[in-house]
Formats: sequence, structure tokens, C-alpha cells
Amino acid sequence: MTDTSATDRHPIIKRLLGWSCLFLVLFFLPLSVLAQSQELVQVQSAHNVKIYTEDFPPFNYVTPDGLRGAGVEMVRAMSVLVGYEAGFEVLPWKRALHIVKSKPGTALFSMVRTPEREDEFKWVGPIFVTRGWLYKKADRKIDITKLSDAKSVHAIGVQAGGAAERSLRKLGFENLEPLYVPETSLRMLVEDRIDLWEASDIVMNFQRKKLGLDQGEVVPAIQLGKYEMYLAFSKDTPEQVLTPWRKALDIVRYMGMADVISRKYGLGEMTTLVTDRAGARD
Repeated sequence: MTDTSATDRHPIIKRLLGWSCLFLVLFFLPLSVLAQSQELVQVQSAHNVKIYTEDFPPFNYVTPDGLRGAGVEMVRAMSVLVGYEAGFEVLPWKRALHIVKSKPGTALFSMVRTPEREDEFKWVGPIFVTRGWLYKKADRKIDITKLSDAKSVHAIGVQAGGAAERSLRKLGFENLEPLYVPETSLRMLVEDRIDLWEASDIVMNFQRKKLGLDQGEVVPAIQLGKYEMYLAFSKDTPEQVLTPWRKALDIVRYMGMADVISRKYGLGEMTTLVTDRAGARD
């Protein structure tokens, strides 16, 4: 599926359009003629990228009205400022990840930035932040006080090709069950087909409500850490391509759009971590 509309008639993006001309002048048009020419090349280069995402609610997901989600709205807001109009193509995560790792001129969101991935991509973000956990059914008698204890359970559900699968395998976990659909994954946990499920707090709460589960039915067992989600570009992407996207993210943060989007999708207190990174460079 390809998202062909940059604005998609979205009210938040319409608000951005009202301000974009002013901020584009401030950010993209320096005083000297030489700098103007250099910035123009950067902006034009930023258009020549193919951007992918996955169907993984509530970060990025397909609806009858088009793509939605915190990641989609953040990157779409950035794309309006950059002038990128090509839209986003939705693919299974592992396929999209393979493309961006192997094909120049490509990008993917929303990707967790990890030490294992650090030198494999170029990074713009974070576009939002959440926390990762291993979850269990509240009535399951699983005694876990530290991460290594989880090696003794029969099966841990993880996103296929995701950051947690790679990190846990590196730590010696051999009981991982790669899964592709969050809703199916939570249902497997509830039906005792897996013992633990790796997910962010945002994904878990979204899927819990979707399945009509009470808040106390699924509980966190072990916290895995903070997940910083990025727009990740192929490794050979030149800085002149990245610069307009990073400046656009600064604008989105400065205007408060990052906070609006984060609260809309329930990212809560983690919004401050995104806003506090304004102006930071990767």
C-alpha cells in the first residue's frame, strides 16, 4: 500500500501548512546567496528518498481513510515542511528493513535506535519515545525478578525482525517466538500460547483496549528499557539529504506539534523526552 497524499486532509498537517512558509524562510533561506544555493540543493536532495513504514498500530497503521498513527503524523508533518510529496509505502517490517539496509536512497519509520543498529543507518529523531516491557498474564504463575529469568519460560513473543528480537538473541535467548501482528500476539498471550510478550507500553495498551481486556489482565513483568523511535535512512545517505529532515523535525517540535501528536496517541509523559531533544543532532 502506498500513501499518496502528503497532507491527507489531516487537521494537524493543515495547521502546519499555515505556519510552514514562515518557518521555511527562517530555517531554509540563509542571508548569503551562496548559502541559499546550498540549502536549495539540500532541500531538492531530500525529495529524492523512498520512505517505507509498516502496519503496526498505534505507531503506524492502515485505515479506510489512509495511514494514521503517531509515527505517520510526525513524519508527514516533517514531509510537508521539506516539500516531500511521494508518500509512504507500507510493507511488512522485515521486508522494509531489508530494503533500507540494502538499497540507497530509502528510509523507514518508526525504527527503534539500538547499539546493534547504530552504524547500519543514518538517524533523524527521535520522533517519539516509549518504553519496552515483557508482559505476562496476571494469573500466570511466572516468577521473574530479572531479565535472565525469562530464559527459563517456554516462549517469548517478539516482533519478527524487531529490535528486541535482535537484542535478546544477542543476550542468549533461545526461546523467542517471532510474531508479525500485535493483536494476534496479545491474543496468544491471553490464550497461554506464549508465556511472555515483548511490547512497548503504548502498543500493549492500544491492543488491550482493542481486544476489550481489563487493565489488570495483562501486567508488566520486566522492563526492557526506553525505546527511542526514529526515521532511519539508508547508511550511505549524504548529510545534505538528512539536514532538511532534521530541521523540519526541529520546527515540528518548536511549534508544539510533537506534543499534540504524542498526546493524541497516548504517549503521555514521554512527549517531554521528544521535545527536550529539539535542536539535538545525531
